Amino acid sequence: MAEFGPTIADAYAFEGEWLDLGRGVHEGKVVGEAAVRLPLATSNRHGLIAGATGTGKTRTLQLLAEQLSAAGVPIAAADMKGDLSGVSQPGEPDGPAEKRAAELGVHPTSWIRGIAEA
Repeated sequence: MAEFGPTIADAYAFEGEWLDLGRGVHEGKVVGEAAVRLPLATSNRHGLIAGATGTGKTRTLQLLAEQLSAAGVPIAAADMKGDLSGVSQPGEPDGPAEKRAAELGVHPTSWIRGIAEA
């Protein structure tokens, strides 16, 4: 399906600011042009990230928290197991996260404006 990338990109094209959620996957391969985005204006609601072990829930929450913080939106996240406590620290260079970001064509930030541990 050659039109997968443009179809997904068009479906998630919005005017104004947006959050980058990642790239679409077609037939097991990441399609760089298939950007999946969420309008920032609609992120004023509650959210739920659910999935099986190892599916990227923590990384997804980190990605959203970084982008919302960069946009000046206050963040509150319940972190019962301490998985998010390292989000304020930059990741290791040349690690798996950097390789995955290059594969996806995204440029993640390695900071957050503020983090409070309860």
